[in-house]
Amino acid sequence: MRPAVVCAGDSGVNALATVRSLGRRGVPAHVVALHSSGQIASASRYCASFTPARDLSTLHETLTAFEPGAVLYIDNDPMLKALAPHAESLQQRFALVEEIGDAERLTDKNAQLRIARQAGIAVPRSWFPRSWDELAAVRSDKRLIAKPLGRAEFKALMAQDAAGLAAALRGQIASPAEVVVQEFIEGDDAQIYVGLSYRARSRSRSFVLSARKIRQTQPGAGVMAVGQVVDVPQVREMTRRLATAANARGVLCTEFKLDPRDGRYYFIEWNPRPAYFQSIGWRAQFDLAWIAYCDHTDPERLARIESASASEHYWINLHGDLRHLAKVPARALEPATWRPYLGRKEWAVFALDDLAPWRKSLGVLAAWLFRDRSFGRALGRLAAR
Repeated sequence: MRPAVVCAGDSGVNALATVRSLGRRGVPAHVVALHSSGQIASASRYCASFTPARDLSTLHETLTAFEPGAVLYIDNDPMLKALAPHAESLQQRFALVEEIGDAERLTDKNAQLRIARQAGIAVPRSWFPRSWDELAAVRSDKRLIAKPLGRAEFKALMAQDAAGLAAALRGQIASPAEVVVQEFIEGDDAQIYVGLSYRARSRSRSFVLSARKIRQTQPGAGVMAVGQVVDVPQVREMTRRLATAANARGVLCTEFKLDPRDGRYYFIEWNPRPAYFQSIGWRAQFDLAWIAYCDHTDPERLARIESASASEHYWINLHGDLRHLAKVPARALEPATWRPYLGRKEWAVFALDDLAPWRKSLGVLAAWLFRDRSFGRALGRLAAR
């Protein structure tokens, strides 16, 4: 079998899923990550080796140390963009899972919204303000949400109006030119649906799984903390439509929000790489990392991979869920909150056959509890009731 090289981002949860997927099938998986990142993927028993890169500027040089012929996976946007200028040389050396050469276009939020509209998918009203004056000129009778266009210390900011959003941005020492502003689609986290897809290069076939978020790390605007596989044909069809409209081969993970007022799904964003929660598909026999590997190494095996099975199991990132509950502690008293923990589930990190990443993640969790203390304060508020 060909080896795989996995370029991992800050948290390592995404890369851990790829390493476990391949390693359990006997594929040597080598992890490359920034020296400063807090990795857990490299702690996996299925990690064949770990190579640190000093920073993004040295990432390409680090990769050239690997023997040609490996399958290369990238699990985050900053690495995709850093490697984009080297796409041609990487293509000669590796089998590329992601569209590295097209990273700038595929990660461009403006292009994503335009392509979604062209594909006939509803899109929230959006603005790309270039100054404080342009932000102040935004008018809407709905709440507003700002999302960063690049790396930022925040996932999203919400406010009742443009003035409130400007204050929140200044609090983050960010400028309007660094964000896209949209009308917020009302509804809770459970109204957010996702599509995990792989559009094969070796044959005319697309693999798509639909799921939904139940809770996010930040209520209303965060990354998945608890999710569930659900069968939503419309989400799968919209995801296929976007992949075709974007002319994207390989991985494309989409996000939509269902507006309970009009029953329409609104396009939120896509990622041209595996989603943070890609292991949500495993219990439904949907494995993005393995599908991509077969596409590049064994198209005949790819042809034998069946579509995802019917399943409504859960996916849980414990650290992410605790962050959510720290912000809305009253939910800890609701029986429905704990239903995913009692049901059929896939853990983001915990695995009986690979405990080292879980032990390492407990250290990260303990450091957060000590440093942030929001969870302790939330428990205190509950105890005072």
